Amino acid sequence: MAGVKGKSLRRGSSEHERPNMSSETPLRMLVFGSSSRDQISLTHSVLGPDVFTADEVNISATKKSSGVVQERNITLVNTPNLQDNDLPESVLHKELRKAVCFSSPGPHAVVIVLDPFHLTSDTMNILKPVVHYFGDRVLKHTLIVLYHERDLTILSIEDEVKKNKSFRELAEKCVQNYLFFNEEKNRTEGSQKQALFAKVDDMVSEHGMFSNPEFKDAEKRIQIEERFLRKSKEKEISEMFKVLENEHSGEAFVSEFKKYEEKIQLECREKAELAVADKLGFTVRVVDYAVAVGKGAFVGALLGFAIGPEGMAVGAAIGAALGGVLGGAANAAWSYIYNSFSDAHKGTA
Repeated sequence: MAGVKGKSLRRGSSEHERPNMSSETPLRMLVFGSSSRDQISLTHSVLGPDVFTADEVNISATKKSSGVVQERNITLVNTPNLQDNDLPESVLHKELRKAVCFSSPGPHAVVIVLDPFHLTSDTMNILKPVVHYFGDRVLKHTLIVLYHERDLTILSIEDEVKKNKSFRELAEKCVQNYLFFNEEKNRTEGSQKQALFAKVDDMVSEHGMFSNPEFKDAEKRIQIEERFLRKSKEKEISEMFKVLENEHSGEAFVSEFKKYEEKIQLECREKAELAVADKLGFTVRVVDYAVAVGKGAFVGALLGFAIGPEGMAVGAAIGAALGGVLGGAANAAWSYIYNSFSDAHKGTA
């Protein structure tokens, strides 16, 4: 039986690897958005209409969707949309822990879906949860997808968007990684999906797959949990081996057992991801957000949150005062203070 093993569905990687991406390489994308509608529409465009039902108009829980697209394994992990949901901090932590586990050992790209017709002065705020939870290094792995459904060749929407100050600032923070996705073209040509995959491949070739301590810790725990779940199914697997051996022979048996093994492997992986998501910790990178986006008051408020809810107002005031000088020695000092409080409150993460 040992000689009939299915291929692993996932392979580990590190942020510093520069894989040669090809059309056979699976892609994992972690998706944020300015609205649930845009996230759902993009996911439908990439994976098909069966991923979200007609009744699902709001993403309030992290959802992992996978499929084979253009002979390539594609996974999209949609996070709750923060503009459509007023989620308590504890719920948000839980959903983003799931997002880490569902996209472990790390996403090939963090995708931010925007509507090019509704770019406002608050557009930059979409980066808050991304940098807040994943650190400022995630920005070079972030791809802005401007999703629209109309044929805009005549309207020259791309030129208009590029004149938008808020968009230009956002694109600069994400090292100019952005892509216009025209759903009408995608329906008729399928070219937009291909362009999306090609852009992600280019980003991975340049920067590697995104990872950080949370993703690495999650992957180790998931693999341990997978082995435990796999061991608990040994009897079931052995019985199925005998059944298939009686029903098939030669290559047919090898093919059928391989399919069964891949099914068991996928089930174990998904159960392991959910189990680990309930236990995974998070390191909140408030100083990283200040460096990346420059919001002093936001730093202070979150520092106050680390001390306790009553400290948020005081923290915000101090952070606002320091906003103009965060960096260098001040940045190091705040990092030291924050880490001290984090160490004292690890049990509450």
